[in-house]
Amino acid sequence: MFQITRTGNRLDIDLQGKLDREQMAAALEEFEIKSAGIEHGVMRYRITGFRFPSLGAIAIELSRLPLFSRDPPL
Repeated sequence: MFQITRTGNRLDIDLQGKLDREQMAAALEEFEIKSAGIEHGVMRYRITGFRFPSLGAIAIELSRLPLFSRDPPL
């Protein structure tokens, strides 16, 4: 389970269990949407019962990494 809640410039992220390929894709999509427009923001994590993500989930995360590292438009 991966849940993101936005409060102003803060993202609260709750992670439980193991993420598979589909869950990772959905989580990163949700992260991109909910973090849009935040500058100098804060993230708060709560991780319970964490299990290492599947190889498919890691591949999804790595494929989307360039989207999160790009410079914001001027």
